[in-house]
Amino acid sequence: MLSRNLFVLLAGAAAFGQTPPPPRPQFEVASVKPNTGAGRGVQIGSPSPGRFHAQNVWLRFLIQTAWNVKDFQVSGGPGWAASERYDIDATTDGKAPFEQMRLMLQTLLEERFQLVLHRESKDLPVYELAAAKGGIKVQSPKEGGCVTRTPDGPPQPPVPGQPPPNYCGGTSWSPRSLDGSAISMQQLTTLLANILQHPVIDKTGFAGTFDVHLAWTADQSTPGLMAPDLPQPAVPSADNPGPTIFTVIEEQLGLKLRPGKAPTEVLVIDRAEKPTGN
Repeated sequence: MLSRNLFVLLAGAAAFGQTPPPPRPQFEVASVKPNTGAGRGVQIGSPSPGRFHAQNVWLRFLIQTAWNVKDFQVSGGPGWAASERYDIDATTDGKAPFEQMRLMLQTLLEERFQLVLHRESKDLPVYELAAAKGGIKVQSPKEGGCVTRTPDGPPQPPVPGQPPPNYCGGTSWSPRSLDGSAISMQQLTTLLANILQHPVIDKTGFAGTFDVHLAWTADQSTPGLMAPDLPQPAVPSADNPGPTIFTVIEEQLGLKLRPGKAPTEVLVIDRAEKPTGN
């Protein structure tokens, strides 16, 4: 009996002595307000050190940014989470990197929107990016075609009257175009996942970097990052169908997008409430 009591006491003492996990970082000051404007432009990011700014964004988009997932990885939630827009201004220590601001945004959403999530794994439609029949034919980066960004230095502001620097690894995309300088195949699959709104798995085995400049006719397979209240891409007419993203990728890059299914982590919204006040 004594040994049993002693075991309970020791176990309780061990549990009592456990170090609690560190608190999640949070913004020092944050403002959350409904956006009542009629504009459709969306902004999100860190415009200056120590500041997070989001304009005209919806809750599902904020969840994507905070947890670094795509829209197809967010499930459930009220209808307004995909339509009602908000403006957020928040400040923190000027040395906080954007990845740490993601954690701060998680805290903010849980506090202001009473957000509760859980994770699940679901079999979702995916695309596998593989070499086409004729083989991969990506373009090697042009010598001097981009500027290498220093690891510990912020991007330099553009010179007045001059275009911004073309940084190596830099990308831009829309539902109908994709551009990148000295990017990796992993970056390409991330861009394609944004444009196609499906996971894209790299099956190419290609380890180098390359330049990419693609344009295609937007259709229902390339919704991109769009809210439900934004106009969807028009379906090309039968008289002038235009090249699809699948055709352009195969013809210009020697790559093929193959449909399939794979387990994908999904964030399920269990609870969300509209924020009140600031």
